[in-house]
Amino acid sequence: MKFAALTLSLSLGLLLTGCSGTASTQAHTGPTTPIELNEIQIKGEHLLPVANYTLSGWLVVSEHTGLHWLSPDYQTLGHWQGHFSQADWRWLDAQTLVITTLDNNTSAMQVFTLDTTSGEFNSRLLAHADLADRETVCLQKSQADLFVFSTDARGLLTHSLLLPGQEDWQITDIRTLMVGPNISSCSVADASGTLYLAEEEIGIWQYAAEPEGENTRNLDYFANAPEIESVSALSEEVYFTVATNEALIHMRGSENTSWQVDDTLELKSISVTGTSQGLQAGIYDEASHTLFAVKLPGAGVKKTPEKQSIMLTADAQTAPVNRYGDAADDPAFWINPQSPSDSLILGTDKKFGLNVYTLDGSLRQTLPVGRVNNVDVRQAIQTAQGSIDIAVASNRSSQSLSVFSIDNQGTVALLDNVPTGLSDVYGLCTGLINAQLHVVVNDTDGRFQHYALTFKDTTVSAQRLNEFTLPSQPEGCVIDDNTGTLYYGEESTGVWKRSLVTDASAPTLIAAVNEQVHADIEGMDIYRYEQQRYLIVSSQGNSRFAVYALDDNHRLLGTFGVAMNPLAGIDGVSETDGLAATSHNLGPQYPNGLLVVQDGRNVMPAAPQNFKIIDGNKIARFIQQRR
Repeated sequence: MKFAALTLSLSLGLLLTGCSGTASTQAHTGPTTPIELNEIQIKGEHLLPVANYTLSGWLVVSEHTGLHWLSPDYQTLGHWQGHFSQADWRWLDAQTLVITTLDNNTSAMQVFTLDTTSGEFNSRLLAHADLADRETVCLQKSQADLFVFSTDARGLLTHSLLLPGQEDWQITDIRTLMVGPNISSCSVADASGTLYLAEEEIGIWQYAAEPEGENTRNLDYFANAPEIESVSALSEEVYFTVATNEALIHMRGSENTSWQVDDTLELKSISVTGTSQGLQAGIYDEASHTLFAVKLPGAGVKKTPEKQSIMLTADAQTAPVNRYGDAADDPAFWINPQSPSDSLILGTDKKFGLNVYTLDGSLRQTLPVGRVNNVDVRQAIQTAQGSIDIAVASNRSSQSLSVFSIDNQGTVALLDNVPTGLSDVYGLCTGLINAQLHVVVNDTDGRFQHYALTFKDTTVSAQRLNEFTLPSQPEGCVIDDNTGTLYYGEESTGVWKRSLVTDASAPTLIAAVNEQVHADIEGMDIYRYEQQRYLIVSSQGNSRFAVYALDDNHRLLGTFGVAMNPLAGIDGVSETDGLAATSHNLGPQYPNGLLVVQDGRNVMPAAPQNFKIIDGNKIARFIQQRR
């Protein structure tokens, strides 16, 4: 039956403020808009409209009778008996839904698939609660991956990955966050990767939903402190919420709107989805224990192609560094000339020292030499005593160049610390120019120093050749040994180049930050493929990597990110500092070399930072497709 047609009063101008401010409400009553509430005969506590640009049906969630699948005109098509308190859905394919629910009796999370044509439910996963009852659950679909969020009575949010199988599914926890108690509902805007949490009598918290997202939050504060019970995200800019102690449906976004409903209604839950015909909503009135279907004012959703960004995956990862915090920073390669598969990765831990890893990521050696920031390696350096391999790191504990020897077995040993005269050493790179080892080191104040190193037995001598500056903070750099060219980053601006062999060389900005490449500009290295040089640069601001064709006027080929590799149990990459690339054949597993990048947030499970290892075949393929 149809509920008596109600007139909903439209209020505009509810001010949205951050958690550090105070909120006020300015109500500007516009013309009333009649909205018809259609009563649903099946009893339940949640009504979820399901659409794929057109309305596909309605999902009823009941604490007493379970899940009900209804046609667009509310006819029952399918039923699963149970006792469920919350649910959310995403499309698995063109006709199959993934539904996640909470069991009202046991607090277990259960995952179903639903054939929307036949109405058949299938149980895919049952995850029992641990020490605390789950209180909310919601889904996210990002690229092809399905994620589930749940909060519990302790105020702990768990972010997990769903892994579909032929029959039973698997779930892998990615990270946990302490979000506080009294969370009544959650919802995710997939397009923007935003997680919304409703906190009773406070407002709506916004978190980054992506696995590699920042652990920060914003608050949309409701000044009149309603008992917010439910939130439903429509897009990256709009969400809806209701509270039992006020007869309002709130729409929040770039323009905040509220619809006044009959004062007898106590709104406990809301779910909204967009269709080509407009906004469809399901609400629950706790006073009458009734579900209503509502068509809200609003433009229809247009079918637009999904933006596809290029994502690679890591093939291995190193052991984490010793401590949480901003610690892992910069990697470099030592190539084993006798057995390339036994080559090594050197990685800085700027809270401890230098670590040495095998190509499978196992920790082989640690050197507690201080707060080393960047490291680079050059091999087969000719001296009076023979050929040597050398690593050099910028050491912030002593404001020096820490110089290491590497023997034929890959064992690293500290030779000396060479003072620089800089006040805060930062980025560093090395190069072999005219058979001599050159080092460029920079300071956070923008100064660069260029040294030539010589070796006699275990004694290291350094000659400063030049000093120059950038207007603001630099870090990453790389030297092309063949041309004597330095490529170096200014974090807020872009990539510069200058010659290290021509005294009067003027710097040239070859790549500025733009819509694809974001500040900070961090680590960089040169990858060689089919006699061409490609500069790979960390675009830290959007957790992507830019590839420039150095032999094609520094043309930007494009950018890629590094997503999680669920089958290997390796998370994605975010906020990379340093990186190292080589196209050297590293054996049967990596014939086109490797890219190694620092991972700013190491999750799945949460652990201190580490380095991700990416097959060079993937870099070569990216270049092939875009050059």
